Parts: sequence; C-alpha cells; structure tokens
Amino acid sequence: MRRAFAWLRVAATFVVELAKSTWATIRAVLGPTERLRPAILAVPLDVRSPAGTVLFADMVTLTPGTTSLDVSPDGRTLYVHVLHAPDHAEAIDGMKSTLEARAREVLP
Repeated sequence: MRRAFAWLRVAATFVVELAKSTWATIRAVLGPTERLRPAILAVPLDVRSPAGTVLFADMVTLTPGTTSLDVSPDGRTLYVHVLHAPDHAEAIDGMKSTLEARAREVLP
C-alpha cells in the first residue's frame, strides 16, 4: 500500500510540475526572445537504478521547456536542455527536489 501512495505522489508531483512549466514556457515563448537564457545543464543524479534514471529523464522530457539529452557513461549525470534557466543552480535544484526526489521514492 505504501508503494501505491508513493506512485500517487509521483503522479501528483509530475502534474504540478507540468502545469508550472507549461505556464513558464508560454510566458517565455510569448515574451521577448532576447530575455531567454537557454542552457544545457549537467544534473548530478542521486537516483542509482537504471529504471529510476529513465523515470526521471522521462519526466524531465515530458515537462515543457526541458529535454533530457544524455546520461553520462557512469550513470551519475543527466544532461538536460532547458529553454530558460537564468540561474543554473536553481534550475538543477528544482528538478532534483521535485521530479528526481519522487523518482527515488519509487525506483531508488
């Protein structure tokens, strides 16, 4: 039963992040393009299982404004393209504290 609730938290977190990033992407696309700060970020992974990495990478890719690009050969870094990330550390922390944290709960 605990596992089912963990998966529900994953789904709920993803829906919230999806809504937030959809709104941010709409604002970015409709706003002045010279204000965009695209970046490729190296996100250090705390999740260790291949399935957990895939779940995290998939949630990142399904979220508007971000795309998973690659995983390092040692499986410890996920490379992500972001449409707008003026503060790289904040963008990385945001992904890790929401999507990766939930992925670790169900697929450590």
